[in-house]
Amino acid sequence: MLLITNLAHGQCPNRVTFIHPGTQNFDCTDVTITTDGNVLFGYGCNNFGPYFIGNTTESSVTFSFSKAVSAIALDIEGFDNRELIGEGHEEVTIEINGAPYPFPNAGSPGFCPPPHAIVTPGGNLMAPGCNLPPSCRASCRDVTIYENIKTITVKDILIGPYMQAGVIFSLYFCCSTCLVDAGEINAAPIFLCPEGVATVSPAIETCVPQGYLLQYALYSDPSDPLGSIILIRDTASFSFDPLTMQPNTTYYIAAVAGFELNGNVDLNIACLDFSNAIEVVWWPLPAVVFSIDNPDVCKGDCVDVHVEFSGEPPFTLAYTSTYTGQILRTFYDLTGIIQLCIPSNAPPGSLNIQAIKLADKHCVCE
Repeated sequence: MLLITNLAHGQCPNRVTFIHPGTQNFDCTDVTITTDGNVLFGYGCNNFGPYFIGNTTESSVTFSFSKAVSAIALDIEGFDNRELIGEGHEEVTIEINGAPYPFPNAGSPGFCPPPHAIVTPGGNLMAPGCNLPPSCRASCRDVTIYENIKTITVKDILIGPYMQAGVIFSLYFCCSTCLVDAGEINAAPIFLCPEGVATVSPAIETCVPQGYLLQYALYSDPSDPLGSIILIRDTASFSFDPLTMQPNTTYYIAAVAGFELNGNVDLNIACLDFSNAIEVVWWPLPAVVFSIDNPDVCKGDCVDVHVEFSGEPPFTLAYTSTYTGQILRTFYDLTGIIQLCIPSNAPPGSLNIQAIKLADKHCVCE
């Protein structure tokens, strides 16, 4: 999957300029324009436009994309605020894919002399209050929204009794099919012990333009990489963490590319690119448990010590007991028996057996 490369209207070349109801064609998508209310053709300062809505009544323009886009950017000029003289104000609202959508921010200050627009508590855009009666008119630019967008409706509404002044706006969009690519990782599945570090070679054939970032993710669900990320970092090396991981469980390492936000890939934008996934399994450390049916034994007697292993055979066990030195034995099953005999001249005391070192097919525990 590929990502958008241009995030601001100054870089994104796709500007919608078709005014009347109809369709404008672009290389990556067709944009169908429908209007409601009084929609006029107009340009403001620094070429804001060509859409002029709400000059006499609440009006809107809806843009429908034949193929979903990954971001839109708006420049808006002319929010009118007459609260100081008791005549209310106007606000711009948007709907994305048919549902109300709050503006994430007011973008950058516009090129026009009026002050910078603000976001209302309800998520709309409006002019701030100011000491410039009879009205305060504001603007903003580069209001960029990252979503998987099929339709967007821009509407100017009236909050108060006076006749609207209207706003002029421009809409730019960025295609879903673009140049960012997380590439491929060339590596075989990884199997290692808990102390081992799972490392893969850096992704190749990547494409990460300015403003984007490539990182590496460890996740647990191949059908939902984004929703099952355990850890994301700049290098393709991951250690086992018993607080968040389970041994003998398959995890996945992949490169992930996306928009850079505060030094990390922004996982909240609509479009992310994951590379192929490399399987990783951390084996559990082997363990052994000793048990004796009847611990009451006499001098000169022998006793069977039951041995129960966890891990994967064969097991190599080094152990010592009260009456022997270190002994090394190999077991080919999950259970076994060690026979210990008590010398006839043994002093009184407890019969003890202790594991010194244990290895299974994969790992060593000391």
